[in-house]
Amino acid sequence: MERETVVNMLLFDLDDTLVDDGVATRLAAEALFQHYRPEQQAQALQHWQRALKLYYPAFLQGQMSAAEMRQARAREVLQQPQLSAAQAEQVFEYFMQQYIASTQLYPDTLACLKELQQQGWRLALISNGPEEMQQRKVKAAGLVDFFEFVLTAEVAGAAKPKLDIFKHALRLANLPAAQCCYIGDHLEKDAQAAFAAGLSSIWLQRTDSAEVVAWPYPDVNWKIACLAQLKQCI
Repeated sequence: MERETVVNMLLFDLDDTLVDDGVATRLAAEALFQHYRPEQQAQALQHWQRALKLYYPAFLQGQMSAAEMRQARAREVLQQPQLSAAQAEQVFEYFMQQYIASTQLYPDTLACLKELQQQGWRLALISNGPEEMQQRKVKAAGLVDFFEFVLTAEVAGAAKPKLDIFKHALRLANLPAAQCCYIGDHLEKDAQAAFAAGLSSIWLQRTDSAEVVAWPYPDVNWKIACLAQLKQCI
């Protein structure tokens, strides 16, 4: 569906849009199991993803606090329900240290953000991740100075695809939705949800394609294959 993209501010998703969450998660999970359960290191990512699917949705829906989610995932991933809160936090922090150390920007991220900043664009982040985790990640990736604000689901009290998180971001930006554009890798949670909130939306589906597609799906303005193509949409 077409909507004009005359905007003043660009808002980005973080994981799998600007940073490669998949690589960092795999490396951190392997390091965690090497430390705690070396006999199961080959299944590390499988165990980590199982725990994520079990407890992360409850956090996003406001049914668990970030601390409760961290501790539940730590106990689940190591299959040690007897871990105390302090012990579980220690396990999760070990994972986080490895994750932060393994955080990698996509090759096109810095060039894109620098160009946008030089052109005078206002930039911000909206992420479903927990506040502390995402702020640490942004800092470790060297992205702090690019963004006016980083809004997480934990702070907003709502997670994508709920419209409330986008409305919260618009209040922080002090701009109407029509003057903002959102870029993210998930069709429903990012592109279509932003469009439903009144923003222009760009779906980043990373491929080797050089094609920029206008309105290929309902409620999406553009689909791009890399951030270098963003300038063709704005």
